[in-house]
Amino acid sequence: MVIVNEQSCRSVGEILKEIRVKSSFFERPFLKNDFSIEVKLSMLFNAVAICHQTHNLYQPHLNLYGWDYIEHAFCQLAAESSPLLNPVSVSVLDPGEIQDLLLRQFSASGLLKDSTLDNIEERVVLFKDINNLIVIKYRGLFENLLKESSNMLVNHSRGFYELISESITFSDSKYKKSSFLLKLLFDAGLYHVYDEENFVPIVDYHMQRVLLRLGCIEVMDKKYDFKLRNKLRVETDEPVRQACIDAFGIISKVSGKKPWTMNDIFWPLGRSCCNEITLCTDHKCSKNPCTFDLMIALLDHETCIFQELCKGYQSGNPKTYKEPNVTTHFY
Repeated sequence: MVIVNEQSCRSVGEILKEIRVKSSFFERPFLKNDFSIEVKLSMLFNAVAICHQTHNLYQPHLNLYGWDYIEHAFCQLAAESSPLLNPVSVSVLDPGEIQDLLLRQFSASGLLKDSTLDNIEERVVLFKDINNLIVIKYRGLFENLLKESSNMLVNHSRGFYELISESITFSDSKYKKSSFLLKLLFDAGLYHVYDEENFVPIVDYHMQRVLLRLGCIEVMDKKYDFKLRNKLRVETDEPVRQACIDAFGIISKVSGKKPWTMNDIFWPLGRSCCNEITLCTDHKCSKNPCTFDLMIALLDHETCIFQELCKGYQSGNPKTYKEPNVTTHFY
């Protein structure tokens, strides 16, 4: 249904050889702070747990959207020693109490009615589930899960991917949230693994859209293609996600960059430069300041770095493809 265009992936990988992520990106407070190891781990695990479909999440006073707002909110929770960052406390809190605490944290005014954290009931279930797992199986310590994995991603049912998938929060067979959490753990210097070859590239909706437009993946089924181009509901997004995972494997290998750094390049690109607004045609980005420009070291940002090889741009209509229209808590 969806295949990888290996030549396009190789061309993209060649361009990425010259691209680097700004070192300042890894020094942000969410990753580098003076909190205890357990609080740091709780920030990362729980922030990722509720991070999916964040189109509406916005803090107007700080101009923070989606994931940036989540990072800010969890830094505040840590500074306030919130019970939301203590698995034992979370396990005994009523879902309604967790809901109110989260809604207030994601409200510019502090009032429940002004919160932009939608799908709150679902997020509370996921939030509580991962903390319950840590209490029941790991004596209330996130660090114990990491120790149990023996720094392996896959290890006869005892690797990181296998252990964390026991929570419905991280049950995605394509490991999007699990891999994103791993990347944060790596970036924060809190974890490393011996079997990097088993890392599954992170794929969210922004990245799916970018690879479709670039031509790194191609849709062979006409009905499915029509639905993607017109943002119609699809029965499954699995074909696109798997093709993206395979494509990122090629791009990573050609570029010489770690597979988890694909997120640092393609997520901000899709979020800011290649969204409903495209840099190549609108000559501006969806976010101001542009996330890609903030994260990637560029000489200038007048044109997209992939413009000349992008199939969408070459066709004259780079906005043709949208990400699969599905409801999911996986990304």
